[in-house]
Amino acid sequence: MLYIMLLVLFNVGCDKLVDHVYSIKIQNNTTDTIQFYDSYVYPDTTIINEKPRLKMAYPSKFSYLDSKEKWEDILPSDTISIYILSKDTVDKYSWDLIRSGNRILKRYDLSVKDLEKNNWIVIYP
Repeated sequence: MLYIMLLVLFNVGCDKLVDHVYSIKIQNNTTDTIQFYDSYVYPDTTIINEKPRLKMAYPSKFSYLDSKEKWEDILPSDTISIYILSKDTVDKYSWDLIRSGNRILKRYDLSVKDLEKNNWIVIYP
């Protein structure tokens, strides 16, 4: 029985048993808390209508954008847009006011090659 289990295990391969996470690290090199979200609809770089689920990076800390698939396999145009916002702005204004006033700190439009070149790290600012 042990022999059969080992045989099945070797035929399946180790890669199929391990969940991979592909991460883009967002490094916040400021003294303020930032929030961010990503968009896959490049070259359309307008801020989306409905408030997205925002991730947070504390001052001088980092956070991640994670995917279970390789980024190059899920980006339809090979480019991801990452929007950086001030936490204070998000706390103070409605999403409609953030959108209409374009109250973002920075937008990064990065290709997979850009991300690879930067070791999958985006440094703000």
